[in-house]
Amino acid sequence: MGYGEHLRSARYYLEEVRKLLERGDPYEAAEKAWAAVKHATMALTMTTLNETAPPKGVSWRAFVKNTLINAGLGEEEASRWTSYYIDVRSKLHGDCFYGLTYEERSIDHYGIELGSTWN
Repeated sequence: MGYGEHLRSARYYLEEVRKLLERGDPYEAAEKAWAAVKHATMALTMTTLNETAPPKGVSWRAFVKNTLINAGLGEEEASRWTSYYIDVRSKLHGDCFYGLTYEERSIDHYGIELGSTWN
Protein backbone atom coordinates (compact mmCIF):
# COMPACT_ATOMS: atom_id res chain seq x y z
CA MET A 1 0.00 0.00 0.00
CA GLY A 2 1.24 3.45 -0.83
CA TYR A 3 0.69 6.84 0.73
CA GLY A 4 -2.51 7.54 -1.24
CA GLU A 5 -4.00 4.16 -0.43
CA HIS A 6 -3.40 4.68 3.28
CA LEU A 7 -5.11 8.07 3.15
CA ARG A 8 -8.06 6.61 1.24
CA SER A 9 -8.29 3.82 3.80
CA ALA A 10 -8.25 6.34 6.66
CA ARG A 11 -11.10 8.27 5.03
CA TYR A 12 -13.04 5.06 4.36
CA TYR A 13 -12.75 3.95 7.99
CA LEU A 14 -13.81 7.37 9.25
CA GLU A 15 -16.95 7.11 7.13
CA GLU A 16 -17.56 3.62 8.54
CA VAL A 17 -17.23 5.05 12.06
CA ARG A 18 -19.99 7.53 11.31
CA LYS A 19 -22.28 4.80 9.95
CA LEU A 20 -21.62 2.45 12.86
CA LEU A 21 -22.31 5.16 15.42
CA GLU A 22 -25.58 5.99 13.66
CA ARG A 23 -26.51 2.29 13.93
CA GLY A 24 -25.61 2.28 17.63
CA ASP A 25 -22.50 0.07 17.43
CA PRO A 26 -19.81 1.95 19.39
CA TYR A 27 -17.54 -1.09 19.80
CA GLU A 28 -17.12 -1.74 16.10
CA ALA A 29 -16.93 2.03 15.55
CA ALA A 30 -14.00 2.18 17.99
CA GLU A 31 -12.14 -0.49 16.01
CA LYS A 32 -12.78 1.37 12.75
CA ALA A 33 -11.64 4.64 14.37
CA TRP A 34 -8.41 2.88 15.31
CA ALA A 35 -8.02 1.66 11.71
CA ALA A 36 -8.42 5.26 10.49
CA VAL A 37 -5.77 6.49 12.94
CA LYS A 38 -3.41 3.67 12.02
CA HIS A 39 -3.74 4.25 8.26
CA ALA A 40 -3.29 8.01 8.63
CA THR A 41 -0.19 7.36 10.76
CA MET A 42 1.15 4.89 8.20
CA ALA A 43 0.73 7.51 5.47
CA LEU A 44 2.75 9.94 7.58
CA THR A 45 5.47 7.40 8.39
CA MET A 46 5.76 6.52 4.70
CA THR A 47 6.21 10.18 3.86
CA THR A 48 8.82 10.91 6.51
CA LEU A 49 10.64 7.58 7.04
CA ASN A 50 9.65 5.56 3.96
CA GLU A 51 8.38 2.79 6.28
CA THR A 52 4.93 1.80 7.54
CA ALA A 53 6.08 -0.11 10.61
CA PRO A 54 9.04 0.13 12.94
CA PRO A 55 12.11 -1.95 12.20
CA LYS A 56 12.72 -4.96 14.42
CA GLY A 57 13.76 -3.85 17.89
CA VAL A 58 12.17 -0.39 17.64
CA SER A 59 8.93 0.24 19.53
CA TRP A 60 5.92 1.91 17.97
CA ARG A 61 6.38 4.72 20.49
CA ALA A 62 9.91 5.44 19.28
CA PHE A 63 8.92 4.98 15.64
CA VAL A 64 5.97 7.38 15.79
CA LYS A 65 7.96 9.94 17.77
CA ASN A 66 10.79 9.83 15.24
CA THR A 67 8.25 10.25 12.44
CA LEU A 68 6.77 13.34 14.08
CA ILE A 69 10.19 14.86 14.70
CA ASN A 70 11.12 14.24 11.06
CA ALA A 71 7.83 15.88 10.08
CA GLY A 72 8.96 19.04 11.86
CA LEU A 73 7.65 18.82 15.41
CA GLY A 74 9.87 19.61 18.35
CA GLU A 75 10.85 16.94 20.86
CA GLU A 76 8.23 17.90 23.46
CA GLU A 77 5.36 18.19 21.00
CA ALA A 78 6.35 14.94 19.29
CA SER A 79 6.39 13.19 22.67
CA ARG A 80 2.94 14.54 23.51
CA TRP A 81 1.40 13.44 20.19
CA THR A 82 3.14 10.07 20.41
CA SER A 83 1.63 9.51 23.84
CA TYR A 84 -1.75 10.38 22.35
CA TYR A 85 -1.21 7.81 19.57
CA ILE A 86 -0.26 5.11 22.10
CA ASP A 87 -3.30 5.96 24.24
CA VAL A 88 -5.63 5.84 21.22
CA ARG A 89 -4.20 2.47 20.23
CA SER A 90 -4.76 1.17 23.73
CA LYS A 91 -8.25 2.54 24.21
CA LEU A 92 -9.77 2.06 20.76
CA HIS A 93 -8.00 -1.09 19.69
CA GLY A 94 -7.06 -2.99 22.83
CA ASP A 95 -9.38 -2.07 25.68
CA CYS A 96 -12.58 -1.51 23.73
CA PHE A 97 -12.43 -4.07 20.96
CA TYR A 98 -10.45 -6.90 22.51
CA GLY A 99 -10.91 -6.20 26.20
CA LEU A 100 -7.15 -6.31 26.61
CA THR A 101 -4.61 -3.89 27.98
CA TYR A 102 -1.80 -2.86 25.66
CA GLU A 103 1.34 -1.77 27.43
CA GLU A 104 4.76 -0.63 26.40
CA ARG A 105 7.60 -2.82 27.52
CA SER A 106 10.35 -1.28 29.53
CA ILE A 107 13.82 -0.25 28.43
CA ASP A 108 16.50 -2.88 29.02
CA HIS A 109 19.72 -2.28 30.94
CA TYR A 110 21.45 -1.22 27.69
CA GLY A 111 18.89 1.54 27.16
CA ILE A 112 17.15 -0.27 24.29
CA GLU A 113 13.37 -0.08 24.22
CA LEU A 114 12.04 -3.62 24.06
CA GLY A 115 8.81 -2.97 22.16
CA SER A 116 5.20 -3.57 23.05
CA THR A 117 3.08 -6.47 24.19
CA TRP A 118 -0.53 -7.47 24.77
CA ASN A 119 -1.48 -8.41 28.33
